Amino acid sequence: MKKKRISITDIAYALHVTPSTVSRALNGGGKVSEKKRLEIIALAKELGYRPNPIAKSLLENKTHTIGLIIPEFTHHFYSRMLAGIESVTSKAGYQLLICTSNENQNQEIKSTLTLLDARVDGILATISKMNDKFEHLQEVLDSGTPLVLVDRFSEEIETPYVISDDFKGAFSAVEYLCQNGCRNILHIKGPDNLSTTFNRFMGYKEALRKHEIELNEHLILEGSDPDLFEKITSCMKNHPLDGAFTYSDYLAFEIYKVASELKIPIPEQLSVIGYADEPISTYINPTLSTVNQQPFEMGVLGAKYLLNRIHDPTIAMETSRVETKLILRESCRNLNN
Repeated sequence: MKKKRISITDIAYALHVTPSTVSRALNGGGKVSEKKRLEIIALAKELGYRPNPIAKSLLENKTHTIGLIIPEFTHHFYSRMLAGIESVTSKAGYQLLICTSNENQNQEIKSTLTLLDARVDGILATISKMNDKFEHLQEVLDSGTPLVLVDRFSEEIETPYVISDDFKGAFSAVEYLCQNGCRNILHIKGPDNLSTTFNRFMGYKEALRKHEIELNEHLILEGSDPDLFEKITSCMKNHPLDGAFTYSDYLAFEIYKVASELKIPIPEQLSVIGYADEPISTYINPTLSTVNQQPFEMGVLGAKYLLNRIHDPTIAMETSRVETKLILRESCRNLNN
């Protein structure tokens, strides 16, 4: 038999007081003697009373709930970002409602509207890779619900952002390759329309420019190309590659597969650097050099920005770039050693 939830009315009946007196005592209100307040609190604890969150949210016009939309859970990056967010929101007394878009814009729109219908106090989101509509995000802002976007940037929406410094991250990776003798550096780009793809490509180009290496369009491939394996194979056969920088660690693994097939040793003949510091980077052989975006720190900062906006909607909007870290492992040769 289902156990009945203890209510304020039950406590009031047991102590022969009004429900409003119990409510004031439990919520620190006035006009209740200290003796009666302690008596009410003691009985509430004894009976296992828990406040009704729905009634409380109606009274305060707050749900103490934050909506989160991320592309997926499977990538280590998003799980670490989620851990950072939750480390802040849980301490602040907020619950998370988590939705995934699966990199699908229609699912992202549906999730956004669901969170608005749930009357969340604010929304944290990473926009999907194929996003070309932003009316749903503008609807969030128009409703007065605070919104902070994390990881990916769009000029279409004026709201606080927390992103990693992908330009510097890519620049540091490619500069390291250049400093260690690489002159023919392959780059595999990320999905079109993403700010992260653009910024990492710009970092790649700037590092080449600094080291006076001419940009070779034949050494730039699209990671979304269904014939990517064949394109990498052709590139390795027809160009004297000595370095590679990829949008992600998973794309770097594609280079490993081709290099193995063509019997090109890493790093003796080809130095490789990926991006994101996914667990795969330490599992493959040789271990993969990569760029760590500090996703936990991004999540922490994004959550703090959102809570600040919830508590004070008038505070200035900010765009914060989290520093990246170049992680050097076995896939890069080092001429200094």
